Amino acid sequence: MAEKRKVSTIAPYKIENGIVSIFFQKRSKDAKRYPGLFGFFGGGAEGNESPEETLLREVKEELDYIPSNLDYFGKYEMPVSVVDVFITKVEEDFEEKIKILEGDYGIWFNKNDFEKNIDLMAEDVKLFKDLYIKLKD
Repeated sequence: MAEKRKVSTIAPYKIENGIVSIFFQKRSKDAKRYPGLFGFFGGGAEGNESPEETLLREVKEELDYIPSNLDYFGKYEMPVSVVDVFITKVEEDFEEKIKILEGDYGIWFNKNDFEKNIDLMAEDVKLFKDLYIKLKD
């Protein structure tokens, strides 16, 4: 059996008026994996990168951004990958500090948006639910 792909993702989030919102990527229609769906920013490890090294490289490549406060959220076993998830609480001016370099655009989703059956990558559904519960505490 092939070794699972090692992936690191980031969940930038904000809390306004008690409502948690998480920033997602709208993947382009020609993306190699999960075209046209919404998902977390991040990607696969190269060589012997640690999960954090992978994340920092991917976030720089995809958002031209270096997060100042990363927290490790957890590891998720997916059918074809192992995903290390990091979270970062961002300021109001987050979107002014980033530049979307991969995917079509970024968008904030809260629990109500999620419940409207957005086109979220199937692997990210459980992760979104877990994040929302944890960040709401």
